[in-house]
Amino acid sequence: MPGQGCGKTVLARGPCAEVTRCSCGHIHLAMGPVTIRVEEEVLRAIGMTLAEALQQLGTPLEALSNEDAEPLAMSALGGGWKQ
Repeated sequence: MPGQGCGKTVLARGPCAEVTRCSCGHIHLAMGPVTIRVEEEVLRAIGMTLAEALQQLGTPLEALSNEDAEPLAMSALGGGWKQ
């Protein structure tokens, strides 16, 4: 039906990315002006790849997800834009 889109539920939101689940089942990974639509198993694989990359860089995941910690500078996250 024209004008009707899928309903989205926010799964996670950070300073430079947002992940939503569409009512049709797709996962939307939005980073600034770019949105990637993937299936759940692809999102899981991307997450594992990013976690491995962070481990290789020596950045503990706890430091990135700790809500009590000061927000990381956007330059440290690889960009100057915000979601």
